[in-house]
Amino acid sequence: MTLSLTPASSHPIPFLADLMTRSFEGYPVPISINETALHTMIRRDGIDLTASRVLMKDDEPVGVAFIARRGWTSRLAAMGITTNARNGGVGTRAMEKLIEEAKSRGEKEMLLEVIEQNTAGVKLYEKVGFIKIRRLVGYKLENPQVESDVDIEEIDIRELARTVTYHGMIDLPWQLSGTTIMQHTPPSRAFRLNDAYCLISNPEATDIAIQSVLVKARSRGAGLSAVLMRALFAKFPNKVWHVSPIYPEEMGFIFEHVGMTRESLSQWQMSRIL
Repeated sequence: MTLSLTPASSHPIPFLADLMTRSFEGYPVPISINETALHTMIRRDGIDLTASRVLMKDDEPVGVAFIARRGWTSRLAAMGITTNARNGGVGTRAMEKLIEEAKSRGEKEMLLEVIEQNTAGVKLYEKVGFIKIRRLVGYKLENPQVESDVDIEEIDIRELARTVTYHGMIDLPWQLSGTTIMQHTPPSRAFRLNDAYCLISNPEATDIAIQSVLVKARSRGAGLSAVLMRALFAKFPNKVWHVSPIYPEEMGFIFEHVGMTRESLSQWQMSRIL
């Protein structure tokens, strides 16, 4: 069996979307991604298709690894292997090659997130030298019945992104960083209440994702984030609110204060120094 890695940039987007969907069959969170969704993922996450790879086993595509890059840091944005190739060390050999390629590009650190309950995936990344940084958690709240007369201001997503860059945690997970937030566009919308900020996905949909929450340091501890989120619950009633498991566990209290319930799935944020 010969394993080779070919540049994802040499394959059309529809092919990559289909391969990604097939590569995540049977995972704790199966992924079904279409061409539009993959384009959005590439733009938001800073994925470099020339550094990303299609895994080929005896000339058959058996997996995909998307690599995002910023400065001296790269991130394994997604890696999946088709069900017929998950044994035999394909994942280990692919990761070893990806790490060597990152080193050759002059990068100094590689990051990734892996579902904590995916024990095989966690063991794979630990085997090739990744260490756990912290747990990332998510939350959910169905149809909150909230009344609020608080006047919140809608703002440009770019303003929120700049604020996150200047006032957010230095080591925010990749998807919560100001650089990523800057790439969000309508129908996502951003709102502000004094020193509190929040980004949400399309509020016209039945399910709404809370994509960023920030309170400037000078106003933390005053409960502003809870007031802002409750105002959003009231502004967009009869929705199911979601927080993806990309938030550091130490931020969980923000969502618990508004009655959200922690989801069972969590992720490890992991790092490997190159």
